[in-house]
Amino acid sequence: MKTLLTLFIVTLTLSVTTAAQSAKISAKDLKPLEGGEWIGKLTYLDYQSKKPTSIKSNLTVTRSKTDKLTWTFDMQYPLEPKANSKDEVRLSPDGKTFDGETVIERTKLPDGTLRIVTSKPGKDDDRPATLRHTYLVSKKAFSIKKEVKLDSEAEYFERNTYSWTR
Repeated sequence: MKTLLTLFIVTLTLSVTTAAQSAKISAKDLKPLEGGEWIGKLTYLDYQSKKPTSIKSNLTVTRSKTDKLTWTFDMQYPLEPKANSKDEVRLSPDGKTFDGETVIERTKLPDGTLRIVTSKPGKDDDRPATLRHTYLVSKKAFSIKKEVKLDSEAEYFERNTYSWTR
């Protein structure tokens, strides 16, 4: 019985690892983001107070005319226009990386929302960490949640979440 349980656990672990290694997305998955402005907010964990803080945020996503695997994310902060930014994000031709991060999950939720999870090594507050982004994409709602796992810690914590609707 013990051998059977061990075999089951090893098989399950290999299945999960293989699924994560084969996760990929396509340009079609990102199509609902294009066109029109998204209205919402950014909620972030303040480094000083360690409390969540929210500010208004708007987003416009435009697909490049010259590179069909690149999009411009134009972030606007109506009450803090000095923080406005434009970032180009790129999907690799094989769909396994998005915005320089490895795609580790692509799941269609029961309500039709697409959940994309990416991960990469990085830094948070100048400390080595693993950064994980969870994108929830639908026709009327879009969110990006950034989670951080410091190398010195065992668990992820939420650094910020953008949530928009249209």
